Amino acid sequence: MTAMQDVRMHGASNRFLIHFGQGDVQQLLSRLGDADGLLLVEQDQEVDATMRIINADGSEAKQCGNGIRCVALHLLKSKLVDGNTVTIRTLAGVSKCEVSESSNEVAVTLCVPTKETVSFTSIPELTLVDMGNQNAVLWVEEDPLKVRETMGEQIATHKTFTDGMNVHIARRDGAQYATCASYERGVGNTHASGTGGAAVFVASGVQGPFYVSSVGGTLTFSYNEKGEVVMAGPACYE
Repeated sequence: MTAMQDVRMHGASNRFLIHFGQGDVQQLLSRLGDADGLLLVEQDQEVDATMRIINADGSEAKQCGNGIRCVALHLLKSKLVDGNTVTIRTLAGVSKCEVSESSNEVAVTLCVPTKETVSFTSIPELTLVDMGNQNAVLWVEEDPLKVRETMGEQIATHKTFTDGMNVHIARRDGAQYATCASYERGVGNTHASGTGGAAVFVASGVQGPFYVSSVGGTLTFSYNEKGEVVMAGPACYE
């Protein structure tokens, strides 16, 4: 992997610089441009690869649903993995990725989620969902993009969340559909969020399939027989 060139990819317009092997994080971040984050990919003794997620501000994230699809697709297209199944380790654990190379679609098995409802005097009721990383879902009836402008950063930096919070403003559009606008810890406004879409799905209380649309596109979510969330969506080269 150390010999592989860096690539730029996006999942539902969530953009990443992907670096293979070890490297100077600050130097790589200086080349980030308008990407949302840096993905550091190395060999792993037990699975196909290890992926570290570095946000634009230099902080580290535990999981990245859109980024892991990009890495899985690139590993397969680079012939580093046999078959169409790629296993990738993050700080949130090991995810199995089923890649459809012909359509550039990847289905990723995430974790078994947990959720709770919280409320504070200064902000509306939130559903907190642990997807290997922490996410807060705020249900609204208005345009999520407009609500994000006034509430996204306010919730993400609330004093209760000492490490910051990934925030997803969601509107229910039907029994199996929602629209979402995300403000991610260490990044700010993003076109999409894979684990954010998963959090919206979990907060919806339905079994799936459930479709979460954002500026960057639509992702599909369901549960498997173990109760793990399975996310499916595109991965693309820039």
